[in-house]
Amino acid sequence: MPCTNLKSLRGALIVAMLVSRWSPADAAAPVFKAELDPVAFTLATRSSVAGAGNIEGSLDGHTLNITGNFSGLPSPATAAHLRIGLAMGVPGPVIGELSVTQSPSGVISGKVTLDDEQIAALQHNALYVQLESVKAPNGNLWGWLEQAH
Repeated sequence: MPCTNLKSLRGALIVAMLVSRWSPADAAAPVFKAELDPVAFTLATRSSVAGAGNIEGSLDGHTLNITGNFSGLPSPATAAHLRIGLAMGVPGPVIGELSVTQSPSGVISGKVTLDDEQIAALQHNALYVQLESVKAPNGNLWGWLEQAH
């Protein structure tokens, strides 16, 4: 009987050591992706809204790291923002500023610290990146972040 208890104890110690060495930081950061497409337009803004791009975001704790690219804008980009909507496809306010190449094609990047509500919105596809340009100051391209599979 003492030998059985010793084996059980040794097994429990090994499991405890393995569990204590693993932490959430060891897990891969969740990755979110979006295709940048033209925002909704009217007949008056149709010629000002064009282009395409891709965005990738990785969540590290409460920090969302964003990188991406765009091309084909009818005028130079002026700004890019992370925004929050009520749901995918529903526009909303700015929650973070991003860096953008001031050109018809280029890159977008930045880090935005999210609160718990914003992280929940990210997990429900309610965060998006919007790119503005000279001819489309209210939005040229946008893309809703979805968790990559």
